[in-house]
Amino acid sequence: MIAKTYYPEHPLDDLYRECYYLQMDDIVGIGRIPVIDDCCYDIVFFKEAEGNFYYGEDARKVPISSKVFTIHSVTPPYRIEAKDSLTFFTIKLQPWVNAYFFSELEQSGVVDIRKLDSSLERIHQKLFSEVEVSARFDIAEELMMGKIFELSPSMELVREICALIYERQGKITVNELSKHFEKSRQYLGKIFKKEVMYPLKKFIITVRILDLVKYKAKNPDVLLTQLSYDYGYFDQAHFINDFKKVCGVKPLEFFNNLPEFLLRHQ
Repeated sequence: MIAKTYYPEHPLDDLYRECYYLQMDDIVGIGRIPVIDDCCYDIVFFKEAEGNFYYGEDARKVPISSKVFTIHSVTPPYRIEAKDSLTFFTIKLQPWVNAYFFSELEQSGVVDIRKLDSSLERIHQKLFSEVEVSARFDIAEELMMGKIFELSPSMELVREICALIYERQGKITVNELSKHFEKSRQYLGKIFKKEVMYPLKKFIITVRILDLVKYKAKNPDVLLTQLSYDYGYFDQAHFINDFKKVCGVKPLEFFNNLPEFLLRHQ
């Protein structure tokens, strides 16, 4: 397996958080690979363009036949299944530009986005004709350089909100954000949903749980009970419920089957 990540510098970090390359040449026996929704839309270049996407507790199946796609408006847990190999190159957008790129999406599930940008087909060909992973990152950077724009005032505010939530590892409330930015809860919620296309409270919970997941992955000996307390959960039922909302399964089930590629952020 090859898993490489690249983090852009300013000004590109206003547009995307990271891009990463994942190549799994022999996935026979691995089964369905879990995907976690982090509230950041992805531009996914899929080399094989052949597989299945499963979502929801009833594991609803959707064929993936798109070379370039994003995932829109589906409920966890998510899974991707391919036959023999799986090769992705993904550009993960910053949450405050989600709506700028994808507000016009109407279809839910796996959405082919080549019609939104005619250059994406050519970029797909270039990405997978390269041998070096670093060259693929250069191609992504060139693509995103052509998309730089000046953030609107509402995007700037949401960027500041997201930055504070990330800084606090999701250990912050909507009330605290309201006091910090001297804006009403209703105003923050409305403007956040408009730009991010996710509710503010859901984003906070997602950041908190994913930070917890990364910490646990790096520190496997830490007890989940203690870790949940450290992340502000004093009710285990509340913690398990939030965890399922983000990851689709209970904490013990998730960590007992933690796939290798999820550890790429260590």
